Amino acid sequence: MSETQDTEVQVTAQDELAALKSRADMMGISYHPSIGLEKLREKVNAAIEGKADETKQDAAVVVSASGETEGQRNARLKKEASKLVRIRVSCMNPAKKEWEGEIFSIGNAVVGSFTKYVPFNTEDGWHVPHMMYQMIKDRECQVFYTVTDSRGNKTRKGKLIKEFNVEVLPPLTPEELHDLAQRQAMAKSID
Repeated sequence: MSETQDTEVQVTAQDELAALKSRADMMGISYHPSIGLEKLREKVNAAIEGKADETKQDAAVVVSASGETEGQRNARLKKEASKLVRIRVSCMNPAKKEWEGEIFSIGNAVVGSFTKYVPFNTEDGWHVPHMMYQMIKDRECQVFYTVTDSRGNKTRKGKLIKEFNVEVLPPLTPEELHDLAQRQAMAKSID
């Protein structure tokens, strides 16, 4: 292509861009001042054909790649997080060696929050939400120990250890559930 033809193509492209900008202004279409020719052409054509702007989506109908809406996804995540797990917790934190249990609280914007008292070293175990089980299992604490170097100097060093030993127990059998229900009914612990 010669230099004159190249200049003519640029001039016509600039003229077309100016014409499209004036047409977009008349139609009330918003655009960035440095928009390209192709993008502006698409916007104007879409408005002429009556199509909705492709960049705007209806929030109620947004579907993820897996085929579930945001509400379905949140419901599924809440169900997974609140599923009860039967565990036995032993505290390995020396600062809490005399504690009988601890109140744990966890939550996020999707599933809400869970707060439960979990006793330590229970024989029958304790039911906690799965999300809380993950938090208890991952928790660490710092313990200090004394180190003697080659000169005989003693220094204190810290290290992280697992704060709790968590043992996952099998779910209660129907017979155990029946016995538990009878004990709670006799004790009138559940209204």
